[in-house]
Amino acid sequence: MHARTACLLLGLAMSVACASGGLRLAGLTADEVLALGLERAENRKWDDAIAALEAFTFQFPTHDRYQEGRFRLGKVYYEKKEFITAAAEFARLADDYPSGPWADDARFAVCESYSRLSPKPPLDQEYTASAIEHCESLFAYYPDSEFVERGRTIVAELREKLATKSYLQGEYYFKRKAYDSAILSLNNVLTSYPNSEAAPRALLKLILTYDELGYADEARDARERLLRDYPESAEAREIRDVEDANDP
Repeated sequence: MHARTACLLLGLAMSVACASGGLRLAGLTADEVLALGLERAENRKWDDAIAALEAFTFQFPTHDRYQEGRFRLGKVYYEKKEFITAAAEFARLADDYPSGPWADDARFAVCESYSRLSPKPPLDQEYTASAIEHCESLFAYYPDSEFVERGRTIVAELREKLATKSYLQGEYYFKRKAYDSAILSLNNVLTSYPNSEAAPRALLKLILTYDELGYADEARDARERLLRDYPESAEAREIRDVEDANDP
């Protein structure tokens, strides 16, 4: 063994022992180190599990369960709620072994990790977009994966969040009489998220916006679209109720 490599391994073993409250890995076989990491993860001893699994993946890259070890390491970070680190671990595994036995597991886990970081609609949605991107990669590259259905559920929820954010932006501009900006945000809901729950709300707000601007034709078109495309929505019922009340 090269002297530098030996020193690195020794340093890793020493740091593992210190950082994990006395966990000893020296002299253990690859299978024993992996088993120890999995056992500690099962018992939610996250730091010990991380130490053992990191040691396994560092020291035994040719082991036949090496990819599994890397995936289990990502899962420990996920269960520890260190979602950014988990996503990075999963993404590297998926990129390094796109045809490996854990590739679709890892790609879905990236999506799931970022989805856990996705904030409420008014806030920045960078992690939401990342989650959608990785789930869509799962659909594209692993269409037969067992995780596709769960991924589609996550994407639907996240796209609803993005639609809500765009609607809230439109509402914000409407309240401040920045009507042109409101129209842009509300039309984005209809263009990008036409199947979202926010879509009929966006159309109703567009009607009010066009009324404020005196754009009668645009208001009529928005009203007709609301009644045609979302006839069962609360917003369509509201329009019909108002019209019925105004009928002589």
